[in-house]
Order: sequence, then C-alpha cells, then structure tokens
Amino acid sequence: MIVATAGHVDHGKTSLVKALTGIDTDRLETEKARGMSIDLGFAHTQIGGKTVAFIDVPGHERFVRNMVAGVASIDLALLVVAADDGPMPQTVEHVAILKWLGVADCVVALTKLDRADPAQVDVATTATAELLATTRFAHAPIIGVATPSGVGVEALRAALGGAAVAHRRGPAEGRFRLAVDRSFSMAGAGLVVTGAVVAGRVAVGDLLTATPSGHAVRVRAIQIHGQPAAEARAGDRCALNLGGVDMRHLAIGRGDWIVDPAAHAPTDRLEVRLGASVDLAKPLRHDGAVQLHLGAATVGARIALLAGRTLEPGAEALAQLVLERPIGALHGDRFIVRDPAANRTVGGGRVIDPFGWPRGRARPERLAELAALSAADAADALAARLEQASAPIDLHRFIQARNLTELETRRVLQRQQAITVLRGNQTLATATGLDVGIGPGTLAIASARHQALQQAVVAALASVHETAPEQVGASEAALAAHLGRRADDTWLKAAIAPLLDRNEIVRDGFWLRLPDHRPRLSADDAALLERVGAVLNAAGLRPPIVGELATTLGLALPTLLGQLTDLARRGHLVQVARNRFFAPATVATLAQIAAELAAATPTLGFDAATYRDRTGLGRNLTIEVLEFLDRSGVTRFQRGRRRMIS
Repeated sequence: MIVATAGHVDHGKTSLVKALTGIDTDRLETEKARGMSIDLGFAHTQIGGKTVAFIDVPGHERFVRNMVAGVASIDLALLVVAADDGPMPQTVEHVAILKWLGVADCVVALTKLDRADPAQVDVATTATAELLATTRFAHAPIIGVATPSGVGVEALRAALGGAAVAHRRGPAEGRFRLAVDRSFSMAGAGLVVTGAVVAGRVAVGDLLTATPSGHAVRVRAIQIHGQPAAEARAGDRCALNLGGVDMRHLAIGRGDWIVDPAAHAPTDRLEVRLGASVDLAKPLRHDGAVQLHLGAATVGARIALLAGRTLEPGAEALAQLVLERPIGALHGDRFIVRDPAANRTVGGGRVIDPFGWPRGRARPERLAELAALSAADAADALAARLEQASAPIDLHRFIQARNLTELETRRVLQRQQAITVLRGNQTLATATGLDVGIGPGTLAIASARHQALQQAVVAALASVHETAPEQVGASEAALAAHLGRRADDTWLKAAIAPLLDRNEIVRDGFWLRLPDHRPRLSADDAALLERVGAVLNAAGLRPPIVGELATTLGLALPTLLGQLTDLARRGHLVQVARNRFFAPATVATLAQIAAELAAATPTLGFDAATYRDRTGLGRNLTIEVLEFLDRSGVTRFQRGRRRMIS
C-alpha cells in the first residue's frame, strides 16, 4: 500500500513518518539545514504484516508542485494537522488536491498534542472534521499523536495497519505505465528512475519507451522498497535501472513516463471534465492560463471551455486544455490546475480523450463523442461511440487512449452487439472471435452502417447503368462523388472490397459495374474502339499521343480526339492526360506497379524517379500517370513521395 502525507508546513509530517518507519525522509542538505521538506521523501516499513510505502510531501505553498507529484498515484492519504494550529491554508488546499486526484481513503494524524491544551485539541478536531465533512474522507479516523513521546503512534500504526489489511490491489490491468518522480545516475548501474506504477506490469528485460521523448529503453533491474525484484505491477512504487542504445543523450526527469511502447502517445491537447474549486473568488475563464499537474508532470496550459465563456465556482464542464508542450496522458488520468500567479489550486478533473481536436472542438458531433467517451467502462464507451458515429471511428486511437492490452481489447470487442473492424480497404472480422492486432489505421463501424454503405454502392452503380447504359460503369472517384464522399475515403474502399469478393460488383479495367451490365455501343463506336485498342495494346505501358494515334489510324485529329474523349467518358478508355489515352487494363497494371513499390517501402512510400525506372515511361509521362492516380484516389502525394490510399 502506498501512503502519502498531506498537510500544512511545520505540522510534523516528516517526524511522524520517521516515528512510523525509522527513516528520515529529508535527504537534501537544504532540508536538514532549514528543518523543512522541499522535495519528496520516501520510506517504507512493515505494518500489520503488510509493506507500507510512505511518500513524505512538502507542505509549504511554494512546493505544491512537488506535493502533487507525490500524491499522483497513492492508495491512502495521511493528513497531518497540528493540534495547536488546526487546519491551515495548505491543509485546505491539500485536501482539495486529494479530492481532485481521486485518492480513495484517508487517515488523519492530529500531531503536537504535547504543545496544545485540551481546548485547542477539541477545536482542531472539530475544525478538521468540518473540513472533511463534505468530502469522501468524512469518516476518516482522527488520531491524536505526540511524536517526541510516542503518544498515539501505535494507535496510528494500528489504523494504518487496518487500512493495509483491508486494501486489495486490483488486477494489473492495462499496458505498463510508470510516472517518474525521481531520476538519477548511480555508479556502476547508470540511469535509475523511481515512481508509482500506474498500470500494467514490467519485468527485467522488457523493452519500454520514455514519454514524451520516445526513446527506447530496456529494464536492466527492478527494486521495490530497496530489494531486487523480478517484476513490478500496478500499485507498486519501484525503481527501474534503465539501459538503452545511447544513454548519453537520454534525459528523463520528473514528469516523464516510462511506458509500454504501445502506450507511448504524447499529446498537447486534452479533452477533459474540468471542475472549478468551490472557494474561488471568481470563475475560471475561457482562454485562462493555468498550471496543469498530471502524474508527476507540471506544464503550462490554457483552458478552452467547450460551452460558455466562464466556469463558476463548484461547477463542472467539458473543456480542452491546450498545453505548452506534449506530455504523457491517457483516458481517466486525474489532474489539478493551479493559478500560477496566485499560487493556489483552482480546479481539477479527469481526462476524457487525450487526443483533443485542434479544430471543431465544440461542434455538436464532437460533444456527442465526448459524452460517449466519458463512460468509465471501455466496452460501454465503445458501444456508445459506435451507436452515435455515422462514419468509422479510429479503433487504434480508442484502444491506445484506454490503455488496453490485446486481451482486454478482445474482451471489449466481443461485448459489442454488431461491429465491423476495418484496416485499409479490408474487412478484418466482426467483433466475435476477432484475433488480429489493432494497429494504426484500424477503424470500426457499426455493422448496420457498413452494410448500408455497401447497399448504397450497389444502388449507385445501378443508377449509373440506368442513366448511362453506354458507359462501362463508374470509376471509384466518380462513384465516391455520386455518394457524396471523397475519392480517398478509406471506408468506401473497405465497403467496395467485400462486394468485389462476393461478385456483387465487378471491376472492369479501371471501372466498377454490376455483373450483369453490358455497355451498349453503336457499331461505329465499337469498330473504332477495336482499332484503337489494338494500337494501345501493342504499345504496352507507353501508348502514343493522340496526334500519333491519328496518323496511325489515318483519321483527322480533331475528329479522333472528340471520339476518344467520348469513349473515355463512357469508361472504355482512360484519359490520363489531355492528349494521352490508355486502355483500362494498362492503367490497372500501372496502379498495380504503384502498389508494389509502395509495399516495398511502406513507411517512406515511393518517388517519381523510382516509378519511372520501374515502368520505363519517361519523366513527363510518369508525372502525368502519377498525377492521374492521385486524382483518382489511388495514391496520395506528400512531401515528394507517394503512398497508396488503401
């Protein structure tokens, strides 16, 4: 069990921890000289047959950021109140911080009994009870202690022991996350980080990632309470000895995270449920500057309220926190916000979506998404998102935000009523029995909506055939336009693929049509198409320009150009450029070459020179073909290279 102290400066937190554990947590020379805790201190002992770890936090208002880092992931708070003072300003603020961070339990130590008379003790006890009355700590035991003489120490130890025995650690769910609160180098070992394991488990030899930097590290050794351990899990405080490829340039400090590589998702926009402290003199304002404390991190942020311009004291609302720099944060993480000018806590809350929208954050559809994502249970949240989403959702981002393992992901998906999972243009499986990795680009949609789009595709082709029976069908770009979608719409491609597999539609060269459709051409058009096709097929991947084709066929150029344009419009030819027409099968071959080059370097894509060398088209024709593939929704051009729109 992890216990953190809380309370006003000079109320005896450090001496109380020493009395309980025998360890002086003031490790800095400055702390010893001033007799005041500045940074976090750590100790542990056996109480009631259980190991109890203590985090001693500073009480002075100037060091609240250090205090917050210490209580970011604890099981119980040891609230320390001096009997001769009673609750003081930092006592009140620390209680508010414990509330915002979701600390579940509390024990109160009323210290310095030897310095207070009975009347003072009664006043301090009553004031402390009143302070806690409106919180989840209303029934916390208040135990009087005089540390120098040992009065009450055993009673306090017994209360902590009872809490330790009652404490039940939940399963180590989620992928591994450790919030770093201390980092140092040790002779003969190298880099060591300490912190609370927030989720998952880690073993010696595991490959992890430092967030937000993204550096890969390997666990060389683990210690828990100063003893070597083979693994650590959620609920532990531990030290990790880390190694890596180039540790000389790796800077890890308080506020960073050490995580499973799949949980590495630094972000600078958090969509949150934000609450304002009840004792604020004025409301929180839209675009107000605050200091965010999340995990052990401290970062400047601006509040963007998603409804209204102010948040009244005691109220809650959806908001986006726009951060000065990226940090590690996932769904459910709790935080507080402080006014850096007034040096006081002004609110707190929890993260709903760590991947905030840069634009349109207050649009109705986004607010509906956040309402769905607010569900505590991941399966319920996914079901709600699927129900209200009119397009596929990013399943990979959802799983990453929820920090789900593969097994947890499978369980969540199996609880969905009817879900279709997509990657690129492939339908992977329905939720039941899904046994595939969920990587970037994996989408999910309610099966009814996926089927509705497939039906719309078939109906659109039927409409094209009815209104233009002479046409082969429709290109994917034309079909997308007919359906009011973009040519590079991944969902549309995923809807088309199974229709092709089931032969409900067929691909005819570069066009799509229904299986029983046969385009009707006049005898003259059919004869011309046969002559043109013979020349184009003989030319391979490099057909002649229109002028050369007119000479070969002995036809007037203006007349031939009009006829070819009409045939292309109807899908019998493909007009790649103003003066260049291809056979549909040739364009399909050129698209296949692009797919093969993209598959060879999936991360980088391919450039025009590589495509030119592979096809032998020459520079100008290569550019014409690639730009045509871009327009047709086959490839996407970005930073000088192309990737397939799968």
